[in-house]
Amino acid sequence: MAYTGLSSRMSSIIATVMPKIAITVAERNSTDHPRIDLATVENWVVRDELVAIYKEAIARELSPENLSYPRGFGGDPDLLSALASFFNTYFRPAIQVQPSHIVLTAGASSCLDQLLYTICDAGDSVLVPAPYWNGFDFHLTLRTDVTVLPVSSPSLSTTVSAAILPALNTAYETAPDPARVKALIFTNPHNPLGQCYTKNIIKEVVRWCGRKEICFVGDEVYGLSEFRQRTGEEGFVSALNLVKEMKERKRDDEIDDETNAEEKENNGRELPRTKLNAKESDIDLSRVHIIWSLSKDLGCSGLRMAALISQDNTPLLTGMRLLSTPLLSSSSMLLAAALFSSAKLHTIVKLNRVRLARAYAIIIEAQLRRWGAEFMEARAGCFVWARLLVRSGRTEGGVDVMGHELVKGMVSGHAEPSSDWEMQQIGRLKDGGVLVSPGHAYHLGAWPREVRLGEDHICRRGGQVEGRATQNWLMFGAGKEKERYRGGY
Repeated sequence: MAYTGLSSRMSSIIATVMPKIAITVAERNSTDHPRIDLATVENWVVRDELVAIYKEAIARELSPENLSYPRGFGGDPDLLSALASFFNTYFRPAIQVQPSHIVLTAGASSCLDQLLYTICDAGDSVLVPAPYWNGFDFHLTLRTDVTVLPVSSPSLSTTVSAAILPALNTAYETAPDPARVKALIFTNPHNPLGQCYTKNIIKEVVRWCGRKEICFVGDEVYGLSEFRQRTGEEGFVSALNLVKEMKERKRDDEIDDETNAEEKENNGRELPRTKLNAKESDIDLSRVHIIWSLSKDLGCSGLRMAALISQDNTPLLTGMRLLSTPLLSSSSMLLAAALFSSAKLHTIVKLNRVRLARAYAIIIEAQLRRWGAEFMEARAGCFVWARLLVRSGRTEGGVDVMGHELVKGMVSGHAEPSSDWEMQQIGRLKDGGVLVSPGHAYHLGAWPREVRLGEDHICRRGGQVEGRATQNWLMFGAGKEKERYRGGY
């Protein structure tokens, strides 16, 4: 083989990662007939409104300066101010978010990578409740050499529940080296289940992180995509909203700062900083970091724009700014600033929820319930988690063998199809023109995830194609760019 010049580090990364994503890469490079892609999570429901705002911004505001390096350190100052107002309006923080609390990054994946590079050393570990987005397996490890430790609940139905607390204890205590666990990546609303944790659970999880002296990293990229809420339920709650404990700690710190300033002025020494009031809380705000992006809630995955909010850790923010500033795009920040200063923003946020709810209803009522498919009810996000069962072609007495055995086993709670069998069924869907994600890729077996709640006609079209490709337990997601599939429906 010719000399590659690769470092041993990159050689190892390629050998480890490429086999896992080879099929996805091949699909993206394929020149075959277009497929309905339900395997890539994108939100298309408000894109027409967004494009109108962006076209106007380019026509009105694009100037030679926008082709220069971006202003600011960690983000354009005007955009940071607009984002602070946005978070204070929609995420209801206990402490008002200030522009100085925010660092912009080139997308949420880049934000996670940079954050772990800032808080972890090579060989450290992070906890991630399973099932989780399969991108974590390589986005969190490519550059940082961090180990992802899945946190497994007793069952799928208890994943987004108080069962997470004993599961965290178990995962932490059984880690190869608990002292090297540096963070918990906590996705809320949950990806891929599309459900929300309660405020009390989030509070207890953040407290748990404080006791273990690890960082709580709240991945809240679907925070504004909650489209269903039962009567009496509290709905999505941001970790920024954790009641008065955060305010109490902030006031204590401010008092300490004032006292220390006086003491230092009088006798040149500082008093020790007051510790958290144990009776009040063991939440450590310096360890709470929230990630949000334009990709999911506002359907702008191609802009590559995300924000880290950290309200009591200046050194960490400085490190993040050093890493992120060279990667920011002046053009993306121009468009984002136009969106967050637009009088139409509130309408777009509302439309996003309404249209996601409509797309979800099409999937659930017109497809899954009609087919008798088993699925997890979602209330947020752009995906549906459902069990796929396709006829095996082997029959005994007119009954499909695989289908009969699997359904019987599922009822008794014993059978679980293998990942090989699952991939065979996904291959059948692919042959029929539909791409879906396998459940085992999310660290949970045999529940392919359907994604992309999108235009109504795409929802229905995807279901029709899957109906031809499969014959028994079906799953369905939605959405593909309408330019690609316009015509022929």
